[in-house]
Amino acid sequence: MPVKRVLFLTLNAFSLTGGIEKFNRAFLKAMSDLDKEGKIKAYATSAYDVEADERYFANNRYKGFQGNRVRFVIDVIKSAFTFDTLILSHINLSFAAYIVKKLFPSRQIILVAHGIEVWGELKGFKKKGLQQADKILAVSAFTKQRIVEVHNIDANKISVFHNTLDPYFIFPPAFEKPKYLLERYSLKENDPVVLTLTRLASTEKNKGYDHIINVFASLRERFSSAKYILAGKPDPKEKLRLNNLIEENQLATNVILTGFIKDEEITDHYLLADVFILPSQKEGFGIVFIEAMACGLPVIAGNKDGSVDALQNGALGLLVNPDSEAEILNALQKSLLVKEDRLPASTKHELQQKVIDAFGFDTYKKRLREVLEVL
Repeated sequence: MPVKRVLFLTLNAFSLTGGIEKFNRAFLKAMSDLDKEGKIKAYATSAYDVEADERYFANNRYKGFQGNRVRFVIDVIKSAFTFDTLILSHINLSFAAYIVKKLFPSRQIILVAHGIEVWGELKGFKKKGLQQADKILAVSAFTKQRIVEVHNIDANKISVFHNTLDPYFIFPPAFEKPKYLLERYSLKENDPVVLTLTRLASTEKNKGYDHIINVFASLRERFSSAKYILAGKPDPKEKLRLNNLIEENQLATNVILTGFIKDEEITDHYLLADVFILPSQKEGFGIVFIEAMACGLPVIAGNKDGSVDALQNGALGLLVNPDSEAEILNALQKSLLVKEDRLPASTKHELQQKVIDAFGFDTYKKRLREVLEVL
């Protein structure tokens, strides 16, 4: 039988950083591996990228259109003559897929659904994109439920397809706090450190880090030297809001705004912390949660979005009502009390292994084989 030819369509995979881009890179790497195994013939086309990172996907199989959307759509239509399956990495690619499906009804269309882009009402080609997709890959059970409830899509058409750790993620073998970061942030080895790493944007009001700032004065009563590291580059409006919030709560010596964190320093920031918290209400999944736990770091997340999947319904970490500052404070106190008892390295290694088993790249690649029916 001829090998299945698969085309992956993406907006960005290599020209931007973020959760969706991380998903796309891992997906491309998994496709590339299946290609090398002779399971599929894998190709990819990007609307905005220039080229691929060869570690993830071969450049001679990757077309980047640098924002020329007209040429991108025309190329996708031409490509449809020779491909069996088209995978859409985002609902915003529905227009191209709609034309392909009209011209070639037998072509299989697989749509990846991440989170808020499909949680609410959709119109036009986005609505048609959900309806005409042969399969939908929802990164969390929460997103699957929203698609069924809001868009009346048959649940049997939707598979939960969790995010994964980057295939090149380096799992720390030990869990010492990096000395250079202790020095950079003027921290002592025993200072309790709470970490949030996320996009800090004035347009996003549901990440929950303002609640953490609000409860930190109360946390400080029990843990006097506690520090809150809020990592990420805020836009000017959000930076002003955060600085005012820190001043109102008299936390100038307790809250550290790091600004942009380089990729090569992210793991070290997880190692620096004693607990990671992001009580968000808009996470489709939350790759940061599994990254943190892969570094042996206890995690607190909200219980109203896809974060629940990343924490396996609370089996891997603490889930809180993201609207309840009392629950957030209680969870932080509980986690830092465990820190005072010196969480053993064996417990951290156990958490790390659980995350690898559930969300490691080998598990992810196996799920992709099942989706593409190339076992």
